[in-house]
Amino acid sequence: MKDRPGKTIKTGFGDKPARPSIDHYRCTSCGLCARVCKSFTILAVNGSPEIFPDNGLGCIGCGQCMLVCPRGAITVSGRGIEPEHSFRLPKKSVRASFGALYNLLVSRRSVREFRDRPIEKAMIEKILSAASTAPMGLPPSDVGVIAVMSKERVWELAGDICGVFKKWLIFDNPVMRALAVFFMKKTDAEMMEGFIIPAVRAITEARSENTDLLFYHAPCVLLFHQSPYADPVDGSIACTYAMTAAEAIGLGSCMIGTVSFAINREKRLKKKWGIPQENSVSMAMILGYPAFRYSRGIHRSFASVRYL
Repeated sequence: MKDRPGKTIKTGFGDKPARPSIDHYRCTSCGLCARVCKSFTILAVNGSPEIFPDNGLGCIGCGQCMLVCPRGAITVSGRGIEPEHSFRLPKKSVRASFGALYNLLVSRRSVREFRDRPIEKAMIEKILSAASTAPMGLPPSDVGVIAVMSKERVWELAGDICGVFKKWLIFDNPVMRALAVFFMKKTDAEMMEGFIIPAVRAITEARSENTDLLFYHAPCVLLFHQSPYADPVDGSIACTYAMTAAEAIGLGSCMIGTVSFAINREKRLKKKWGIPQENSVSMAMILGYPAFRYSRGIHRSFASVRYL
C-alpha cells in the first residue's frame, strides 16, 4: 500500500480515509476484493489486487474487501473499523428463514399502552446492537441515539416538546389557515389543517390534564439523530431495525415522527437532551412492555406496485 493515506468522503467523524492492506503471501489473486470494492480503491493489476489510495472515492471503510476474502489476506483499519471487528457469519441453519421473519413482521403492531414496568438497560443494549447493523449511506455510521430511560424523564421530554407545539397553535385560526393556502403546497396545507393542528391541540390539552398523548407514558424513548453528512434516511432505517428487534424480544414500540419537527427547530432542546447542534433528529421511538397482546393481524399493501 502507498504511504500516503489517500482521499475519502467526509463524514461527521472527519475526512480521514480507512487504510486497506493486502498480505500478498496469503492472497491467491481470486479477484473478489477488486470486484466488491465499489470505491475503486482496490483494482486488479495483471491479475493481482493492488491498492490505489487516491483512486475513485477513496477508501470509505465499508470493509467489504476484508469480509469477502476467503483467505483473510485483507485487513482494513480506520473510519470506525478495525480487523478485530470482523467475525464469522452465523451458519444458515441458525439464521431466520423468510417464514420466521415474515411471522415476526406481521405480528408487530404499534403499541401505545404499556405496563408500569421499567425497561432494563440490557434490553436497550440488545436492541441497539441489532439496530447498529442497519445499512447506511456511507460508513462509518453518522447516526446517534439518545435513550431516555425513565417515565419521569420521558414525561419531561414530552413537556419540552409540548412547549414547542404550543407555538404552532398560532396557525389554529381561520386567518392563518386561509393564508396557508398561498404559502404552502395544497397537500401541506391540508395536512396542517387536517392532522398537525388537531394532533398538536389534542396533545397539549391532554398534557394540562396529566395525560401524555405524545409518548403515551412509555418508560423509554429512543431519539435517533444524524449528522448533516449522513444520508437523510439513515436514522429512520436504524429506528426501523430497532423496532423489529424490540418485537423479537417481547417489547412493544411505536415510531413518533412529529418529535423531529419540534426538536430540530429548538437549539435549547438539542443542548438539553445531548443532541449535537448540527445534527437532526430523524425519528423517535417509544418502548415498553405491552399492556396487552394482539390476537389477530391485518393484511397491508403498498399504494401501488409496478413491474417494468
